[in-house]
Amino acid sequence: MKKIFLIFVIILVLSLCIMVQSSLPKEKAEQIKPLSDIIIYCNTKEFVDDMVNNSYHMNVAAKGSVNDEHHKDLIETQLWMNPTNNQWAIVFVYKEINRSCVIGGNNIKLYSPK
Repeated sequence: MKKIFLIFVIILVLSLCIMVQSSLPKEKAEQIKPLSDIIIYCNTKEFVDDMVNNSYHMNVAAKGSVNDEHHKDLIETQLWMNPTNNQWAIVFVYKEINRSCVIGGNNIKLYSPK
């Protein structure tokens, strides 16, 4: 009788441990959002270039190639700035299609890399 009770208790404890372990939240792997989820506006390369340059009176502050396995459709990113009103825009230029996308904002603060 004691052996049966002991086996029952062991099975109960193991079952509870398994249930608790399976109900604990699992750590999620980092998920990268597609650019389409965060971009404000997309159009042709020429239109976006004209918009940031002539409509918002910004100038290119930096640009660089995209070497990222998650965004293989991009060829370049550009940082545009208007120093008189602290507006900024980041332009994403696509490789094989005539498309650029832009996200922008106000009150940019510049820091010097060390």
